[in-house]
Amino acid sequence: MDYKKYYIFNMLFFIFRVSVLGVLNLLVINMSKNINSQQLLVDLRPIIDLTESEIFITFILISLSVSLITLFLIKIFQPFIEIYLLYYLRFSFYILINLLSLSSVYLVLRVYGYSRFYVLLYLIGSSLFLLFSDRLKK
Repeated sequence: MDYKKYYIFNMLFFIFRVSVLGVLNLLVINMSKNINSQQLLVDLRPIIDLTESEIFITFILISLSVSLITLFLIKIFQPFIEIYLLYYLRFSFYILINLLSLSSVYLVLRVYGYSRFYVLLYLIGSSLFLLFSDRLKK
């Protein structure tokens, strides 16, 4: 019975983190005036028939990818967190993970024209969120 509650809590916590990180990244994309994800739209056309007016779907895909990769990298580097935290702050670790996931997804999906200021705000905001959500979980 306790295992069931534990798994349900972890699943809801994961969904909460994915949705908040996704919304934060979607804000970065929507606030950037010169954002360009047309190449992703062209790459998706053989799979999904999308028109130019449905570019928001690519924004959602980008935001979801960034949040999932962020949480995936946190899980991969979980054993190293404890060693890393002996010498440095957890906040700097989350900055590193967020920067790695954001830059990887933006580079692979060929997203151009994003605002560097909003990306910096995203890095700080998402790292603070991950830090506080870790404390909430404990």
